[in-house]
Amino acid sequence: MKFTKKAKIEIIFGDGHFDRQVIKNALEKNKNKYCQISLFIPESGRKGKGRIINTGIDGVLKFIKDDVTRFSLSYIIFIDKEYCPSDYENCIRAVTNKYGISISVLQKITGNLDAYKLTCHVGSKKFSMYFIFLGFYCCIEDFILIKICNLDISKFIGEGCCKKYKEIFNHVQKEMKESCIEKTYDELFKVISRILEELTTIET
Repeated sequence: MKFTKKAKIEIIFGDGHFDRQVIKNALEKNKNKYCQISLFIPESGRKGKGRIINTGIDGVLKFIKDDVTRFSLSYIIFIDKEYCPSDYENCIRAVTNKYGISISVLQKITGNLDAYKLTCHVGSKKFSMYFIFLGFYCCIEDFILIKICNLDISKFIGEGCCKKYKEIFNHVQKEMKESCIEKTYDELFKVISRILEELTTIET
């Protein structure tokens, strides 16, 4: 798995260092399956080298609007459900419309995660976006706690919910936490691999 600025596919995150690390590890674990694919993960939600993306779905789509006018790319976007707590399709449509991104196709990809495929265009430039909403209710931490670790914990949704799940997650026993994170790699890669297979088929 190569990570390069010459990528044809960009993976973008709404926020969260932990989210980025889990996804990168999931890809690295399966790098032999996709050794020819180049991916570039820009900086997101923090200061540092690389292009900066503001947090949330608004920040992601603002970045893509600028990015796609300069490059021919496809985008895989990981975003916490905290930013779109209920109606994901209307949430996506509202913000894409705000930035002048037109959607011709929006369809849900079946699976354990709420994932959506979009065919879009800005002016005459056509491109694809894939949204993967992280979380059972809110964010990747509660997905791991509830879906992977099978823990019975309270439901929190809306703004600030991720902070509550992070606090719970940080108190999970180390051995259990590590085991659950390892299992999460496989769950995430099921969705990622489907997207990568589709994108590489389109390119070839």
